[in-house]
Amino acid sequence: MIYPHDLANENKSEFLKTFDELYEHSPWVIEKSFESIKKDLKYNDLEEFHKILSNTVFNESIDLQMSLIKAHPMLAGKQAKNNELTDFSTNEQKSAGLNSCTDEEIKLFDELNKKYFDKFDFPYILAVKGRVKKEIIENFRSRLENSFEDEKQEALDQINQIALIRIKGIYGK
Repeated sequence: MIYPHDLANENKSEFLKTFDELYEHSPWVIEKSFESIKKDLKYNDLEEFHKILSNTVFNESIDLQMSLIKAHPMLAGKQAKNNELTDFSTNEQKSAGLNSCTDEEIKLFDELNKKYFDKFDFPYILAVKGRVKKEIIENFRSRLENSFEDEKQEALDQINQIALIRIKGIYGK
């Protein structure tokens, strides 16, 4: 696989296609970062590549940040049940066992998703790869106690963690 800076210089459409799903249904993060990545060889380093993408997210308007947050699916929610997730999201939720929930667990996730969404008006977001259901449920419950601002920041942090996991996955790291 060609590294980000090299790929940006070789083929813009291939660059955009390769990375457009790093941020759930939000290719603007990649598009806004493209010219900077193309100009600097340091973005062949995956940590530096991730850093510029994260900074792009953090430096955007609240409206664009909120659209990014709201583009994420609910964990073990309707989109997962209807196979409407991106390939990345499907694999991430599957890695945490969220594709094999009992009826009781599905009911609990539905209740937690509803409480969370009712309080914050956006879905609960967690980088679930490498986690187990019990840990996810405990995190879900504790974050329901947070303020809107704290949760907005946590959602953006989690989204950037998810992007890093996806970058590493693309490069087999």
